[in-house]
Amino acid sequence: MIHRFNILSDEEGKRLDAYLSDKLTLPRTKIKEMFEEGHVRVLGKTPKPSLKVKKNMKIEGEIPAEKPFVLEPQSIPLHILYEDEFFLAVNKPKDMVVHPSFGHTEGTLVNAVLAYLQETGQGQRAGDHGKACYRQPPAAEHLGVFAENTRPGIVHRLDKGTTGVILVAKDSRTQEKLSSLFKDRAVSKTYRAIVEGTLETKEGLISGKIGRHPVERKKMTVLRQGGRDAETGYRVIERLEGFTYIEAYPRTGRTHQIRVHLAHAGHPVAGDETYGRNARDKADRPLLHAYRIAFTHPVREIPILIIAPVPEDILDFIAHHHGKPI
Repeated sequence: MIHRFNILSDEEGKRLDAYLSDKLTLPRTKIKEMFEEGHVRVLGKTPKPSLKVKKNMKIEGEIPAEKPFVLEPQSIPLHILYEDEFFLAVNKPKDMVVHPSFGHTEGTLVNAVLAYLQETGQGQRAGDHGKACYRQPPAAEHLGVFAENTRPGIVHRLDKGTTGVILVAKDSRTQEKLSSLFKDRAVSKTYRAIVEGTLETKEGLISGKIGRHPVERKKMTVLRQGGRDAETGYRVIERLEGFTYIEAYPRTGRTHQIRVHLAHAGHPVAGDETYGRNARDKADRPLLHAYRIAFTHPVREIPILIIAPVPEDILDFIAHHHGKPI
């Protein structure tokens, strides 16, 4: 199905491809494809992607339907923190995308998990004395959840640059139950982060409705009107030279919530190119880590607590900035 668009520009001076990427909330790879295939027109002609946008410029075209892609297993090393027959918890490394998307179909967590489950018989479960045992053949329901859609088993997400705990369901029923726990705010999440500046208050709560940025459509922001309620608690662990090491406790699960709230409070996450300034001078990624997650097992109804060790880049950053424990 083709979606048509007709836009009267409200900006001046931005490259046309960048403007359309923000306005249509589409990746640059998709915008590039639209230009190459003649799906973008200005005054009836196909413009160059580098054309500078002018106010009241009429831009029209189509967003062609995506071609389906097949999920391919890829043998990518995984740090498994917890696993049973229902789900597993992975310590996601930095720069790994969680699920495939059009234009980004390889190297994702889903590709890695798919290969891992095939290699291990799709059903590793905790055995006696902390060892692991495996069962063959793979259960049909495990194959199903990884064959039906492009986000198989995924019940929550972490941004590409964020490290730490992420859960992946092994069957559709568990995926639904875990998703319900997140929706009902029955999952306790703790993050560790390095933020710019010195947080004077040892602990606090940041509140502010979060919604899509009115101009920069790929960004989220705190809005005075509209948006969705969001709350993020925090506690200072250590004050560093020019930075603060904190724990953050999101009480809601909005897109980019911790990063947006901390930036709104004047303390963006160090290395965050989207919400901070001169981020690359501080770190090569947002120094945000999903440290701990706690919830009741969706099937066994027992308490589950999973912790991902703080990664080396955060520990090195702390060591190089000479902090003082609180």
